Amino acid sequence: MLDFITPFTVIPVAFLLYSRIFRIGSDPMPPTEFPNHASKIILGIRIILYVEGHGLHLSANSLARLFDKVQNPEFFDATYLFDEIISHYVWDAGVFLISIAMIFASYRMLPKSRSPQNLCLLCAGASLYVFSFAVNGIEGQTVVFVIPAAILGVVASAGERFKISQDLTTNPVRVFFLVAYLLSLIIVAYWGIRYSGFPQFSDLGWI
Repeated sequence: MLDFITPFTVIPVAFLLYSRIFRIGSDPMPPTEFPNHASKIILGIRIILYVEGHGLHLSANSLARLFDKVQNPEFFDATYLFDEIISHYVWDAGVFLISIAMIFASYRMLPKSRSPQNLCLLCAGASLYVFSFAVNGIEGQTVVFVIPAAILGVVASAGERFKISQDLTTNPVRVFFLVAYLLSLIIVAYWGIRYSGFPQFSDLGWI
């Protein structure tokens, strides 16, 4: 039941954050040019993917549990494909695209100095995002997507428009996702090296 209401919580919060980022941006770039127009399109695609992936996961997971109990391997394999593979890729893609939409929207933000306390809070928030993104990738068996997505996240956050001497302490959105995706790459790389592969936490008996 709690998982059912997740999209009703995540989507409004994500939309409010995006709207706030877009509203406070004051770059003179016309709104029809990249990345302003692109960020809106990406946000819309992301919402669709997130809802599709989450709904597919819940329904397929319920059916997979039922078919597993009645020992119907054909139906179980079919529902497992949608439950543990397709839905996770669609779901994770939605989560990733919202971050890209926010990064693109943040290109319009004017530089503003951040206090050390603000930067500490940004890093703390990024750590929570890292935990969710990396853990979902490992347990959801989507590492093959998570690694290139994290690399793209780093590139988008620290691309040619990112001036380290300035934006590192003045653009909170790009700092947040730069730290988050760098840490995600480190965690996933450590996991792969530590276990010579990417076993799920459940395979190791952790959950």
